[in-house]
Amino acid sequence: MRDERMNEENTSVASMEERLIRALEARPAVNIPADFATLHSSQLPAKRPVSLTPTHYGRNTVLISMVALVVALLALALHNADSSTLGLTLEWILCAQLLSLAVWFGTRHRSLS
Repeated sequence: MRDERMNEENTSVASMEERLIRALEARPAVNIPADFATLHSSQLPAKRPVSLTPTHYGRNTVLISMVALVVALLALALHNADSSTLGLTLEWILCAQLLSLAVWFGTRHRSLS
């Protein structure tokens, strides 16, 4: 009698596992309404108009920075900055910055035109 009870439990567990496996392997039915795209696209915010005129903020900033560096270099040259180590170091740093901006501007400007 005890053996029969165990067999009944084993078969119920096995059938439950089979039902569980079938339920997991079954593909769900996907129902997409016909007006799904129009419904959700109407909820999106309106697109901003695209600016067709170039602003050239980067180019203008580089040009202003290059002018400021040339003015700073001239000011250092007039005050005899070569006599101190700090002045000479500052002059070389400003020259390196001016050179790197000029190279960047030269390569960027040619690629845009």
